[in-house]
Amino acid sequence: MDLYFDNVGGATLDAALAHLRENARVVLCGRISQTHAAEPYGIRNLSRLAAVHGRMQGFVVFNYHDRYDEARTWLAARLRDGSLRQKLHVLQGLEQAPVGLGMLFRGENIGKLIVRVT
Repeated sequence: MDLYFDNVGGATLDAALAHLRENARVVLCGRISQTHAAEPYGIRNLSRLAAVHGRMQGFVVFNYHDRYDEARTWLAARLRDGSLRQKLHVLQGLEQAPVGLGMLFRGENIGKLIVRVT
């Protein structure tokens, strides 16, 4: 992969590092899987980053608060024209909220986790 945007950390980040291509970029934005981990996950594939001449950098969205409106406009246009697609992991019913929260902390969801309340 050429670019990986990570919000999960742990084993998910480790798996992504194993599949980096030459000059790949990795953006670290979160580590939700490590928030309540009994013991931090030790990344094993970090050497892959050096092997492919890759870069890894942290990203904190709050540093860009002055550009939120610009980002919303850009993202909305891409969603409308179909060039940006979201992966959603939808759970049905408010009673699933505790299940969903646990899934977030364990990195078990694929895409944006949503609890749909009807």
